Amino acid sequence: MVVTGTFGSVPTTPTDTGKFVSSKQDAGKLQTDFLKMLTAQLEHQDPLEPMDNTEMTSQMAQFSALGEQQQSNELLRQLISMQTVDQVNQAVGYMGKQVVVEGNRTLSEDGKATVRFQMPENGAATVNLYDESGRLVKTLDARPFEAGEQSFTITDKALPPGVLTFSVALHGAEEQTALMTFEAGEVTGVVNNPENGVTLEVNGHAVKLADVRRVEQLPSKTTSSSAG
Repeated sequence: MVVTGTFGSVPTTPTDTGKFVSSKQDAGKLQTDFLKMLTAQLEHQDPLEPMDNTEMTSQMAQFSALGEQQQSNELLRQLISMQTVDQVNQAVGYMGKQVVVEGNRTLSEDGKATVRFQMPENGAATVNLYDESGRLVKTLDARPFEAGEQSFTITDKALPPGVLTFSVALHGAEEQTALMTFEAGEVTGVVNNPENGVTLEVNGHAVKLADVRRVEQLPSKTTSSSAG
């Protein structure tokens, strides 16, 4: 199910109420059948060898446990359905906003692509950009960055438009170390399916709600730091 609402809208998720009704009907039929069977046993029992009270109590206890289990299963289904609706409502609130998740994708527009990464310490790092086929399209030679999360815009008219992937390596004394990278993008859709649950569409792929690190306003066209 794809939800295309805007922020503030309240989507409705169809629930399979037929299953709940069927479950209640089955439980009621089971109870009726059990009482009929028990009544028949009592009516046709041998007066000289009546049904043992312990056996009858055991049967009633088993039936009671089965009924309680069915009620618990129905309640669980209802809770799951309510939770899904809450998640969809939460996800729709992200529409039109920018979210940050752990990842290595960035959107290239008008020769500009922004990369985000975590610097464990002050040092120099190299950034590589790749197109959708995995071909290297841009290398940003080693330059100094401060410790902490970095957001850096690369400007190059030769950059292909669309979704690019990137990698960042920290230059050490003897080797380069791959750094944690982050992906930022506008939420353009909300998807609810049985396999992955409720996910956000960001930069052309699905992102789980639990993976969202931060929600931001969409950035303006001007950026504070860039490089060619």
